[in-house]
Amino acid sequence: MSNRAVELSVGGMTCASCSRRVEKALTKASGQNVTVNYATGEAHLEVPSNVADAALVTAVESVGYSASLVGKAVEQYGLKEFRIRLIFAALLAVPTMAISMVPALQFRGWQWAVAALATPVASWAAYPFHRAALLNLRHRAVTMDTLVSLGVTVAYVQSLWALLFTSAGDIGMTMHMAVFTVSRTMGEPALYFEVAASIPTLVLLGKYLEYRARHQSLAAIEGLAKLNPQFALVVRGGQHIQTPIADVVVGDEVYVQAGAQIPVDGIVVGGLGHVDKSLVTGESLPERVTVGDAVIGATVLIDSALTVRATAIGSGSVLSGISRMVHQAQADKSQLTQLVDRVSAIFVPVVALLAAATALGWYWVDQDVTRSLTTGIAVLVIACPCALGLATPTALLVGTGRGAQLGILIRGAQAVESSSSLTTIFLDKTGTLTQGLMSVTDVTTTISDVELWTAIEALEATSVHPIATSLRAYAQKLGIQTEAATDVQTISGRGVRGFVDGIDFEVTSAHDIKYADSKLAQVARTYVSRGDTVVVIYRQTNAVGVVALADSVAATSRQAIKDLRALHIEPVVISGDHAQAVQRVCAQLGITNFHASVTPDEKLNFVTRAVAGGEVVAMVGDGINDAAALAKAHLSVAMGSGTDIAASAADVVLLRSTMGAAVDAIRLSQATMRTIKLNLFWAFAYNAAAIPLAMAGYLGPVIAAGAMSVSSVFVVTNSLRLRRFTSTSD
Repeated sequence: MSNRAVELSVGGMTCASCSRRVEKALTKASGQNVTVNYATGEAHLEVPSNVADAALVTAVESVGYSASLVGKAVEQYGLKEFRIRLIFAALLAVPTMAISMVPALQFRGWQWAVAALATPVASWAAYPFHRAALLNLRHRAVTMDTLVSLGVTVAYVQSLWALLFTSAGDIGMTMHMAVFTVSRTMGEPALYFEVAASIPTLVLLGKYLEYRARHQSLAAIEGLAKLNPQFALVVRGGQHIQTPIADVVVGDEVYVQAGAQIPVDGIVVGGLGHVDKSLVTGESLPERVTVGDAVIGATVLIDSALTVRATAIGSGSVLSGISRMVHQAQADKSQLTQLVDRVSAIFVPVVALLAAATALGWYWVDQDVTRSLTTGIAVLVIACPCALGLATPTALLVGTGRGAQLGILIRGAQAVESSSSLTTIFLDKTGTLTQGLMSVTDVTTTISDVELWTAIEALEATSVHPIATSLRAYAQKLGIQTEAATDVQTISGRGVRGFVDGIDFEVTSAHDIKYADSKLAQVARTYVSRGDTVVVIYRQTNAVGVVALADSVAATSRQAIKDLRALHIEPVVISGDHAQAVQRVCAQLGITNFHASVTPDEKLNFVTRAVAGGEVVAMVGDGINDAAALAKAHLSVAMGSGTDIAASAADVVLLRSTMGAAVDAIRLSQATMRTIKLNLFWAFAYNAAAIPLAMAGYLGPVIAAGAMSVSSVFVVTNSLRLRRFTSTSD
């Protein structure tokens, strides 16, 4: 029986463990090769042809989540919902904490006001965590949501009990805070309303940051389809009829004007011109195309006009294929290691059992209900997840904020986690190691430089061709100023010809040109052999000059390659450019491992093989041709000067489009990951040290709350050290 591929949108997942439960449910429903991506909210699987789609949706719903075959599944809580709850919780939690912890602010009856402020935070604002905890409990699983819900519930219920049934509710009662411990009531159960309010507020902040990064990433990915033109000029009955791209069929002939995007994949059946493929392939040089050559949809025809017979449209086009590769590569990308969730799966039930055992043990020892309950609560409070909730989001917040100041946009914890153990970095050439712009490298002429460049400036005065623009920029650096040439004619596919001060000049490519001057012919061949783009200048049909242009190495690339090796990361170049150009750039940078003329799917294969071989891989690029490889890599870095789609598949986007910035991004990510690990170590270590003391009765709920506060202060202070991170590339 044959299999078919199915893609589901899954709603309601709040952590990585949720995606694991969905995977198990879909696997039981006869799914094969099931991957559920928590970040994108999608499931990809193969099923036998006799398995109905409805059965898959039912399988997902049976474990508490929503699913849809078309569009996005309805999310119970999304970016907007978390933002509203965060703002609401913060407005109430801040005064709750201030009044509870600063005696000078404790007016008569303050504890009742604090209870009123904390109640909606502990209930409505924290409801997503309570709901998830109950869902997890129903399926016999525990996550960070369980820890949050338990901490909030215990703190609130105990505080409410103390307020209603002990002297903690007496008008005029105050609480006093020492340096490291909080002295609450004298001989009475304490109030922990500020704990019940602060925990959901801090965790909501982390959720909001996570959802915002995910929302921005997905919105950029969905923009890929918008690159293609929406209309085409179809040739019918000798006329050019504007037709929606959806109505164009394979075999239609499409007329493409100069300066327009080619709307379909096809074969040129009429005309000759140059096509700028940088949007799709990332290449800096236009490609000369003529009858019989293949062209790709969404590329730009620079000059002349073409008639193209459509060979692929819609889902069969190269652009759509690249889009699918990005989509599939993202589905395969490893999930962020949810350290807190994994540990809490053991930590939460153990703490709950220890708290219950402590309460029962003390009751068995002295038959004191109040003491046994207070000691049991102390065990739970000492395990309060405040520091756990702060550990990752505060480090990410400070690290990504510092990155933004340096022109480095880090999209969440995936980039931070992946950077810590990188072994290999794949680099595109054009626009990554090089400037992405053509510039003049050599000039050989048999006439004066002034006459040569005056002729070039005059002939190219109105051209928008990239090579013409580079030639004019060089002429202007020399201070050449002249009027445009007269009787200018475009030599289709070759160059331009006209009269400058009455003299016939011609600027053409070196393609199929014979030189009257054997010296210039030899120079031109030398330039071509090393991978340069060569332009020949004629005066009265005689060659008088040869100009070489190349995409030059970016200023920071040399030092960046040295820095990468100092970090024990091996650079590998994979470029779609021709071998001579790639070899020249790599020789200048001392890179020995490089591959030229690489297609988009080959780039993805290089990265896939490296990942399968156990390498921890980073990919740096700036074109759509890099997008799938970027998505597959453990860490993907996109130059901000590249296409939006490259950025959409990337974990890191560089607004300073230099390799130096890429190294800074890796260093900053590594520093952030070290901070997160230290934060989590502290958050768990203080629990490990304090829980036995609380069980022994040496730490009551008051001291437990103080220890929690100290832990939180340490985590925040440690994270703030990332603000001192400095760039080494400028």
